[in-house]
Amino acid sequence: MHILITADLHYRPAQRAAYVAFAEAVRAAAPDCFIIAGDVGHPLRLFRRTLQLFHDLPCPRLLIAGNHDVYTGEYNSRELWQTWLPQVTHEEGFVWLENELVNLGGLGICGSMGWYDYSSRAPHLSYADADYRAMKGLVNHDADYVNWPWSDVAMARYLARGLAERLDQLDSDPAVEQVLVVTHVPIVEPAVPDFPDHEHWSLLRAYLGNFTLGDLVIRQRKVSHIVSGHLHRPGSWTIEGHHGPIACHVVGTGPGAPHALSLEI
Repeated sequence: MHILITADLHYRPAQRAAYVAFAEAVRAAAPDCFIIAGDVGHPLRLFRRTLQLFHDLPCPRLLIAGNHDVYTGEYNSRELWQTWLPQVTHEEGFVWLENELVNLGGLGICGSMGWYDYSSRAPHLSYADADYRAMKGLVNHDADYVNWPWSDVAMARYLARGLAERLDQLDSDPAVEQVLVVTHVPIVEPAVPDFPDHEHWSLLRAYLGNFTLGDLVIRQRKVSHIVSGHLHRPGSWTIEGHHGPIACHVVGTGPGAPHALSLEI
């Protein structure tokens, strides 16, 4: 099974040629499945325009949202999350992985944006959850542009419950042999770098991952691969899950330089 996974496209009309070339390269690679792991494009019209680049890709196309996709604009973050992002995803022929799952020849695929819950906080800082809620605006624009009514921790727990339900469905399906989990926010500790000598990045680390969700995922019997985005820096690790090794990756897409991770599963 040949799977291409991208993330953090942040579609920019001024650099459209680079995105068109990327879409052509994806088609030329002839994947069995194509996945976008969040931060597609903002505002909504650019989210849609990004998906339209892949309209003639003759394979299943799957998607999860990223934090930038819910930035307020023409619609508020709650409207985007609950209505407009899933609607446009379906209209453009993609699967909204936040509440759907896929079985491709025995490979189960599920995913979640996986919002941060401060579990990735820098170990050398002693701040409490309330401190991270109060300080987010110092280092993270989500505090300025995400205006839904839920706290970070509440949203992270809600998304974790949904992902757990989908993982349970795949685990109980005898036709599923192994599972690929796709998240926007990284969920395994090796993926999130530590910055003990840098005050800004040390504080920012709390908003870069969700290790609570990772603990849930690595306990699953069939999970063999985890792929995330969000960090704009590539990396690959093998970690020990509760039922064997798990291959973990972060897709490294830079500004205006779309990139895809190629997996053979």
